[in-house]
Amino acid sequence: MSVAHSYESYVVSCGHCHRPYDALTAPWCRCVSDDVAVACSHCQSCVHKEGKGAATAFWFHAPDTLLRMRAGEKERRRKTEARARPPIARVLIVDDDEEIRVIAKYVLDQMGYDCLTANGPAMAMNIVETFRPAVVLTDALMPGGDGRELCKTIKLAHPEVKVVVMTSLYTAPRYASEAARLFRADDYLVKPIDFERLHSVMARLAPSTRKEER
Repeated sequence: MSVAHSYESYVVSCGHCHRPYDALTAPWCRCVSDDVAVACSHCQSCVHKEGKGAATAFWFHAPDTLLRMRAGEKERRRKTEARARPPIARVLIVDDDEEIRVIAKYVLDQMGYDCLTANGPAMAMNIVETFRPAVVLTDALMPGGDGRELCKTIKLAHPEVKVVVMTSLYTAPRYASEAARLFRADDYLVKPIDFERLHSVMARLAPSTRKEER
């Protein structure tokens, strides 16, 4: 690749059509790539298609002006992609048992959710008011308060927030309907949590925007 540049231009010879063009005024390529490359003004061939050696030489000789332009184009593409990407659903896990919080957070992280945790109702309400999660998974009975009452409080203040009550004590089917009727719970999970069931519940209440990672 032959190159010649001044402060106003960076003329290179295209490896595909062999015609010279000014890389400072050339378009950015449209290749699907994590990198940003310049395309020939004549044939639109990407400089990276000429091989790793040619691309290395191209950027090694590139003036600071083009390097700054390239950094700006990378940032523009990053912001465009971020705006186009659907937001990740946020989930709050409320349980006084740290081990359960850690395990549940790990599983939900793998499902593609942004997870927060709280060790009781008071902390949970602060998080709900500040971060407004899409779904709250709360233990039914905790030393710091009743998770079912927490569910009712959340639903009264923020009816759009989905709340799932978890319990290892009230496992009979009638308790699930009671939780929905009296405390406005959106769903009910029996501990130890069946992760297939958890996945099904979360897919219904707040589908993950991340590609399936199971």
